[in-house]
Amino acid sequence: MSFKLKRISEEKIPGTDIPDVTKAQADPAEKRWMSRVAVTTAILATLASLATMFATNHLNKAMIEEIKAADQWAFFQAKGIKLAVLESRLELLPALGKPIAPEDTARAERYKKEQEEISGDARAAHGRAANHRARQGRLSNGSTAFQIAIALCAVALLTRKNVFWMLALAGGAVGLVFFAMGLV
Repeated sequence: MSFKLKRISEEKIPGTDIPDVTKAQADPAEKRWMSRVAVTTAILATLASLATMFATNHLNKAMIEEIKAADQWAFFQAKGIKLAVLESRLELLPALGKPIAPEDTARAERYKKEQEEISGDARAAHGRAANHRARQGRLSNGSTAFQIAIALCAVALLTRKNVFWMLALAGGAVGLVFFAMGLV
């Protein structure tokens, strides 16, 4: 569907040189088409807002998980330092002819075991952060596609060419695919 280009309106928005499109003369079919494009724009804007909100949420969650991972690695290092000091003690005591306390050996084993658990927690937090970043990227791509589709709707209304609306619908479909991929 394509419409002839004609003057939108003689009336201008007060204080500007911009034509007042609300006063445009249009036949009923053209008005229906314009209403559909306007509704499409509103739906795309809503989807863009949702995609942006979810993308921001996942980016925040990714940062929180990275902070948790960094905390776990710091804890891992602290346990490593304690273990190194304890192992030095376990090496020095026999050299000095003193007995090794069984609780020191048990504590060294406990530190090693705790380090394994801590490194597992840190790696898991890194994995969760990577997952959130990937989802954020897909949602951001969806938001961008929705915004481009909104711009194409505006071009469709200004030029009154259906091809731009069809491109906007295609862009919206691309945005929906990214949006759905980001939610999964």
